[in-house]
Amino acid sequence: MVFLCDFDGTITKVDVVDTFLEVFADREYLDVEERWLKGEISSLDCLSQQVSLVKDIDKEKVDYFLESVEIDEHFKDFVEFVKTFSGKVFIISDGFRYFIEKILDKHGIKVDLILSNELIFTEEGLKVEFPYYYPFCSAKMGNCKCKFYEKNIHHEKLYYIGDGRSDFCVATKVEKVFAKGKLYEYLKSVGKDVYKFENFKDIIKNLQEEIKNDRKRTFRT
Repeated sequence: MVFLCDFDGTITKVDVVDTFLEVFADREYLDVEERWLKGEISSLDCLSQQVSLVKDIDKEKVDYFLESVEIDEHFKDFVEFVKTFSGKVFIISDGFRYFIEKILDKHGIKVDLILSNELIFTEEGLKVEFPYYYPFCSAKMGNCKCKFYEKNIHHEKLYYIGDGRSDFCVATKVEKVFAKGKLYEYLKSVGKDVYKFENFKDIIKNLQEEIKNDRKRTFRT
């Protein structure tokens, strides 16, 4: 089993990028956000412009901020549960690898893969790089989650876990989706079967039941 998992607002209790911008960016970042929500600019352009509005910043300040970010208390248990069955957890995020690695390291959590945008510290300030950008991404994201999904459809059991707008496109393609927040509302509105969760303990319980039912079917045959 392979789990493709969003990060901001899914594993963390807040959207880390949004909170970071709220703390450190000029208020103009809200105008940029509004243009993205209206579809006037891409996610890539939105993120690049917003980060350029962060001034007077260094790694020490960023690391201090990241120390305050809380995660789902059951995420570590979820990762360990998946590994018990030789499964894998891939984090696919339109946020920043630096944020993700720092937060996971704080909690002693190791996942199998992280695909995200890169936050670069320079003497002039912060820059964003998009190593997984795909020019034909229908969602116009900096990190095309659908492109990665297409490379992994050969897995017998592939799941998606998410909560927000950046998950809309890819979540419609994956057979089994665990969702909350805006993603859950969106998938219900388009008539897709979806499993609602409040925390990763709910997902573990669902998987335990699925595994139990699979074993029953195997025994009967």
